[in-house]
Amino acid sequence: MMVVYQTFPTLPGALEQRVDIDNLTQVVVPGSAEITFPKPGAFAVYYEYRSLVNGVKFDTGNQPPFLECALTSKATGAKVTAAPDFVDSNTYHTKNLVRVGVLIMSFTIDDPGIYTFACQYRDGSLRPEIVVSVGPNLMWEFFNIIAKVGGSILSGMAVFVLAFFVCFIILLIVLIKRAQAK
Repeated sequence: MMVVYQTFPTLPGALEQRVDIDNLTQVVVPGSAEITFPKPGAFAVYYEYRSLVNGVKFDTGNQPPFLECALTSKATGAKVTAAPDFVDSNTYHTKNLVRVGVLIMSFTIDDPGIYTFACQYRDGSLRPEIVVSVGPNLMWEFFNIIAKVGGSILSGMAVFVLAFFVCFIILLIVLIKRAQAK
């Protein structure tokens, strides 16, 4: 099981350790920010309807507005468009409830590096200012963990059953040969 767990191909994911919500990159919309993606993976844009950015509190209601968000690679100029992925129950929050957000978009980074993240209202309006944050896609990470652990357990069980079957066949052959020798 340990060998399988260590070599199991992971799904697109960005986590290798526990995610700290306070480390998600916050952007006041409309606006942009540079974000470094150190490795390929599944990432997400979260609408933070309760947030704190540079000492300014935001409480903008839990229904996300219609946004257009995209990333542009600083190295190649390639654009990565975030796809809508809103499920109202897919939320997160800090322990003190200063930051509360919901997943609204997902995207996949194939080429690690520095990207410019820009997000604006679809209709071009400038108000109200809201907060979005960018970071690992927590749902993909959950499925990645389940797949890796489940695959390891199933593989371990298969090896155990196969080894038991082989031992049973060997024991049966030994018993038959002993009976024939007598």
